[in-house]
Amino acid sequence: MQKEQCFSLGKITKLHGYRGGLILHVDSSTPQHFEDLESVLLDINQELVPFFFSQKGKLNGKKLLIYLEDVRPEDAHKYVGREAYLPESLLTKAEDNSYYDKAIIGYTAWDGPNVIGEVVDVVENSSQNLFVVQKGEQEFLIPAVDAFIKGIDSEQKIIYLELPEGLLDL
Repeated sequence: MQKEQCFSLGKITKLHGYRGGLILHVDSSTPQHFEDLESVLLDINQELVPFFFSQKGKLNGKKLLIYLEDVRPEDAHKYVGREAYLPESLLTKAEDNSYYDKAIIGYTAWDGPNVIGEVVDVVENSSQNLFVVQKGEQEFLIPAVDAFIKGIDSEQKIIYLELPEGLLDL
């Protein structure tokens, strides 16, 4: 599977215990959507390799304790720092205006009839997330709040926004 057909789920951040446990940091403001995972794709030498879980702990905030099938405890350290991906097909269809942080990257942002630019990142803040939208040399930080999101077209990769006047001039 190619990275273009996947979205970034997060990263394996550290070992847990001595039995080969790994902590998968789910990079999403809605990590509970990924609580029932049975496998992930890990980036190993620029290739996505599937790994199934032999065991899994409960989701604790954004951290999920996982044990990879066919990985010996003494080899688990080799997977720390690896990026984890999932196929785009595993994204549940977003309800009306909901979105999954990193899955929105690459979407074209519209404000009414005007194209703002392409969503190139989603910055997580404690108060609210921000869409980083780029158009040429310009970069805009747009609060990712429900009041501004009017619709999402997953097939066309478009996010429709209704922004307060002057927000893009800041």
